[in-house]
Amino acid sequence: MQFVMPFMLAMVVTMAAIPVFARVAGKWLYVDFPGVRKVHETPIPRIGGLAMTAGVFVAAAIAIPLRSQDLWFLAATALLVLFGALDDRLDLDYRVKLAGQLIAVGIAVFAGGVRIQSITLADRVMLPAWLSLPLSVVFLVGITNAINLADGLDGLAGGTTFLCLCAIALLSSLGHQWISATLAATFAGAVLGFLPFNTYPASVFMGDAGSQLLGFAIGVLSVRATQNPLSLISTATPILLLAVPILDTLSVMVQRVAEGRSPFHGDKNHLHHKLLALGFAHHEAVAVIYALQALLFVIAYLLRFESDVLILAVVGGFFLVAIGSLQVAAHRGWRVRQDEQQAGDTPLRAAVIAKHKLWLTLWSYRAIAASLSVYAALVVAETEPVRRNFRILALGLLGVLVAFFAILRVDPLSIVEKVAVYVVITLIVYLDVGVVHHDPLVMSLSWIPIGIMGTASVIRTRAIADRRFQLTPLDLIILFVVLVVPNLPGILRVSQAVALAIAKLFILFFAIEVLFSRA
Repeated sequence: MQFVMPFMLAMVVTMAAIPVFARVAGKWLYVDFPGVRKVHETPIPRIGGLAMTAGVFVAAAIAIPLRSQDLWFLAATALLVLFGALDDRLDLDYRVKLAGQLIAVGIAVFAGGVRIQSITLADRVMLPAWLSLPLSVVFLVGITNAINLADGLDGLAGGTTFLCLCAIALLSSLGHQWISATLAATFAGAVLGFLPFNTYPASVFMGDAGSQLLGFAIGVLSVRATQNPLSLISTATPILLLAVPILDTLSVMVQRVAEGRSPFHGDKNHLHHKLLALGFAHHEAVAVIYALQALLFVIAYLLRFESDVLILAVVGGFFLVAIGSLQVAAHRGWRVRQDEQQAGDTPLRAAVIAKHKLWLTLWSYRAIAASLSVYAALVVAETEPVRRNFRILALGLLGVLVAFFAILRVDPLSIVEKVAVYVVITLIVYLDVGVVHHDPLVMSLSWIPIGIMGTASVIRTRAIADRRFQLTPLDLIILFVVLVVPNLPGILRVSQAVALAIAKLFILFFAIEVLFSRA
């Protein structure tokens, strides 16, 4: 269960840091203004990368036993984030950005030992140094820029990288590379803490600091997952996992060169732009790309022990199908819809809500608060290794927070107060999932109050139309991680526990936000 605490800690620190950084974004000039190639219409703070960096580094320092190669990796990451932050602030020339990427990659390759040393055919085939070193550099720089270029819609880069990091954590754990798996889970936790602020309509962007942070981390950790001498994972597996951003980057650059333009000149020829041109709404285009990434996640897992030739053939087939589908749709003028009108609510539902609105909302709040207290009591009472005084303190603190902030108080909560609630909730879930219990039956019963909280939250959001609680692409990611990943063949029990932790956190955080909305 060493994954759970770094994951949760990175998520909570990121969520706490974003509002703090967002308040000073204007003063620091870390703001993304609307432009010709951008889809947003108002200035948006781009400090998500800095917040995720804080989440990762705090979690790594507190909860991960780092080795020298891990320290070199984090040092290279910090340098890359610095260059990305300067680019967010000063709009650096692409050659300066490339120089920063090469320095960071050089640190990871030469000091951190991150190298592509073999390929998988019938057996492992070792590569000579003259091929291994440049191949490693090109791969890491290419993946870093691919994620950077894919960051074009709200939640797009964050969601796809979250799925990639979850897959890398899973593959690393299968190869018994626990530190690499824990680092991947830590980065995934930071992304999950960022995504609620970045899901459409986004209130925060990750900026170049964030996209380079995630691209570099995925590149390094995927190499570590496949190049360990004890690992049986095929070396081409990362290419399959990253097929969507690789396809997007290659197709855009080839089109730019064919048109006589610089491959680094921005335009609206990315995959997400083409989906928007086909009539998909913003969140629908993101959901389509999420679905593609989830499909590649499953395929990569199922083919993880196959030869690189087969995996590359699957990647090539995916490229052909994706490009061919887009070309045919554009040539025939196909559009997903002819107008943007959406069906409204049924008259029966409108009548029921109008008649019982106040009663439904009042009892929804009460059901959430009561169920939260019951769930916390079950967890704290049945957690074996935790000292009694600590359990009483955690339960008492939660009761005070819920009673005062969610039930009695009517003023909006401050950032500090909200963070305190989230920290306590995260602690309770960690005790539930990450610690051995006396009675498994009692812990199985803990899903009953969680189910009540989820149901009450849905009832409240249906009774009061609130944009914050609409189904989003982020919800689809959570459902995939919770429902699909734990049921893949050969999955480890620890991965199932992490998925359960994500599911419980998702429901609890949603319920807490509903309580906060009362103020």
